Amino acid sequence: MPKKKKVKLTQEERRLRRAEDLRTAKAEIKAHPALFTVYVVLRALVVAVMILQLLNRDYYDVFLCALTLTLFLIPSFVERRLHIDVPNTLEVIILLFIFSAEILGEIQEYYLIFPFWDTMLHTINGFLMAAIGIAMVDILNRSRRFRVRLSPVFVAVVAFCFSMTIGVLWEFFEYGMDYFFNMDMQKDTWLSVINTVSLNPEGKNSPVRIPIESVVINGEAWPGYLDIGLHDTMKDLFVNFIGAVIFSLIGMIYIMGRGRGSFAPRFIPRLKENELPAPEAKEKKEEHLSRERLSGLLEPISLEGPEAGAQDGPELMDLYTPDGRFTGQTIERGADKGENFTMGVHVILYDSQGRFLLQKRSETKHFRPGQWEITMGHVLAGESPADSALREVREELGAQLRPEDLVKLYRWVDWKNHMHTDVYFVRAELDESSLILQKEEVIGMQWVSKQEMLEFVRDMDYRTEDYRAVVEAYIERSIGEGPQPDSAEQLP
Repeated sequence: MPKKKKVKLTQEERRLRRAEDLRTAKAEIKAHPALFTVYVVLRALVVAVMILQLLNRDYYDVFLCALTLTLFLIPSFVERRLHIDVPNTLEVIILLFIFSAEILGEIQEYYLIFPFWDTMLHTINGFLMAAIGIAMVDILNRSRRFRVRLSPVFVAVVAFCFSMTIGVLWEFFEYGMDYFFNMDMQKDTWLSVINTVSLNPEGKNSPVRIPIESVVINGEAWPGYLDIGLHDTMKDLFVNFIGAVIFSLIGMIYIMGRGRGSFAPRFIPRLKENELPAPEAKEKKEEHLSRERLSGLLEPISLEGPEAGAQDGPELMDLYTPDGRFTGQTIERGADKGENFTMGVHVILYDSQGRFLLQKRSETKHFRPGQWEITMGHVLAGESPADSALREVREELGAQLRPEDLVKLYRWVDWKNHMHTDVYFVRAELDESSLILQKEEVIGMQWVSKQEMLEFVRDMDYRTEDYRAVVEAYIERSIGEGPQPDSAEQLP
């Protein structure tokens, strides 16, 4: 296969790319101010320590500071170059972990001052590596060339093994630094008693307990036997084991729940599929043929959203009369309705600050692909419109709402498409870091003000005039700019 020639950018293209990168960075800072604050504060502290150590001519500590600043760039590199979304909680913990290990642990000697410091960091490492292990399974399983259904237990085992492997490799690194560079990364332990077979007076394979009363090395008395790293290594692996087990179980429960829950997503990186380059024509054809051959057998695990891909077979929808009465009949979605109607739902989400949530539709959608919209969907056979509204929000955003949260505004009758659509308003306090976008449906989200939402509704020229008028009136009369009351008022 011939290699693609690398396209050389013009000076104007490079300028535009730099400007785009700058706009992206500013948008990220505005969207995640807490993360940016942590990043700036930690870098400033590291730079201050570096200057101080440089004045003290402690060049090894200067190297550690430079290494820390470099390691701080890893999460950003992973997000920008590898198109992997690192959750804010995970990114903050990674930054704090690096700072605690290198600056506080090594330079400020916290490893000696606080005996638990090393133990704490190794436990956190086991926990985080298990989360990254689950992410690797998910990311690799989303390959365009290879998809396979994996059980939650198997994913948990893989995550645990990955975490333990990283822990072992780190111990190899510590041993190598001690052996080849005369360091002491595997801390020593004083022992006052040993159990050994070698000193059994009868020569049997049975350990004898030897209390250590005095040890003299080169004429100097020691307080006991000096273990050179074995106890430290085994302790590190044990606490790594604890951290790995804890998150592997959390991840398994999360996957078994089809992505429900807000804790695990804070630690599991995800592939930014909307940022990946589109597959070439040959790849698209291979993917299509592969799915045809393996339909129903090989499917990706569901990590991107609750119940993603859970629908087996064609979608069935109930049929209604023009005045909204159930006919008792069902059809496949897309089939001819005749004179009957199907049912749909629109859900407009807002919070206590009077902000409204808009979501960007996937580029693969037939209706308004890649455009900003509200949550909307079709009512499936056997569902009520309210149940459908709750399901759509849960599937597309990963948000759990209660039936009592729904405020039904009115039923819009779309005579052109033969559809009844119930329009709901929902006030919900959503934690953005815990939302799980269903990439097949949603590729982005943003909060807009009341005035911006009103302008958005007025620009819905693809909706009827009565639809826009009723929605606009409700927003203007019932939802304020600032903090909202405990209950929402429904229009008569």
